[in-house]
Amino acid sequence: MAVGQLVHLADTVTLSSSSSAAATIPNDGTVAAGDLLLAACVMPSGSRTFSISGGAGAWASLGTAMQSGHMSQLWWRIAEAGDLGATITVTPNTGNIRQVLLLGRVRGALASNPVTAASNTSTAATTKTTPSLGSVGASSREIGVVWDSRGAATPQTAAWTAPAGHTRRAQAFTTSGSGACSAAWGDSDTTVSGTIGSRVWTADQSALGSAWTLAVAPGEQTLETARVEPTAVLYAPELAPGPATLTPARIEPTAALYGPVLAPGPVTAAPARIEPTAALYAATLAPGPVTLTPATIASSAALYPPVLDGFDLDITLTLGAPTSAWTVAAPASRWEVGPPW
Repeated sequence: MAVGQLVHLADTVTLSSSSSAAATIPNDGTVAAGDLLLAACVMPSGSRTFSISGGAGAWASLGTAMQSGHMSQLWWRIAEAGDLGATITVTPNTGNIRQVLLLGRVRGALASNPVTAASNTSTAATTKTTPSLGSVGASSREIGVVWDSRGAATPQTAAWTAPAGHTRRAQAFTTSGSGACSAAWGDSDTTVSGTIGSRVWTADQSALGSAWTLAVAPGEQTLETARVEPTAVLYAPELAPGPATLTPARIEPTAALYGPVLAPGPVTAAPARIEPTAALYAATLAPGPVTLTPATIASSAALYPPVLDGFDLDITLTLGAPTSAWTVAAPASRWEVGPPW
C-alpha cells in the first residue's frame, strides 16, 4: 500500500488562561482503523513539557524541541476503532499557558513502525529550515512541521509559506496578546527516499521557533488471491519497500506467481498449494528476511527463492507435503525446489 498524504483533521488555539488544549478525532469516515494519527503542540515556554491523553491507547512521543521561550512536541499512534470520535487532550506539566494543537492523519503507513525517522531543530529567524534525515526508505512520505512563539503581543505571525515541492496542509495562530505562538505543517507532493529535509518554511515575522522532519514508511503489500487459475500470471508490485505477503490458496497448473522485483522489506510467500508445472517466484531483490512456506508442492512445480548474487540472504524455506521426493539445489544465485535431477 502506498503511503498517503497528510490530512489535517483539527486544530485548537487556547488563551493564556488555558490549562489544556483538545481536539476531536472525526468519526465520519475521514479516519479509519489502521491510519497513522499525528498530534503536535507548541507553547511559548521553554521550562514546561506536555502530556497527551485520549483515544483507545497510548501515544508514542517523537521528542521535544525546546529553547528559552519556546517548546514543541509531537506524538503518534495507529488508529483503532475506539479512537474514532475520541477527544485528544494535551496538558502542560504546570500552570496555564497559550497553546496551538494540530491533529492529522496519514493513510497507508507501515503499522509496526510508521515514523521511521524524526528530527527537530530550534531557531530564532523568520525562516525555519527542517532538519535533514538520511537513508530514508523508498516510497516514504516527508512531513514538515514548523512553529514559532514570542513573549510580546505584537507583531505576530499571520502566515506560513511552504517550500517548493511541499504543500501546506494547515496553519493556526493564537489570539492577540502576550505569549503568542503559531504552527504550520505540510508534506511532500510525491513520495521520497534517501536524504530528505532541509526544507525552508517562511513566516511573515521573525520569532523563536522550531522545525521538524518526519519520514513515514509505506505499509505492507498483501496479495491474498484465493486461486491463480491455469495459464494465469500474478505479479506483485515491482517496487515494494514495505513488507510483502503472498498467500494464494492455490496456484493452478502452468500458472505463475511473482513476488516484488524490489523488496527491501520482509517478504512472505505462503501458498496453500502449488500445482504441477506451476511456478512461484519470490522477490528478485530481497535483502530483508524472506519466508517461503508452501503447504503443498505437487510434482513438476517449481519454487524460486530470491535472486541476489554476492549476498548471504536471510531466507527461511519450509516445505509442506510434496507428492514426491524433493531436493533443494543452489545453482549460482538461485535455489530451485523440484524433483531430483
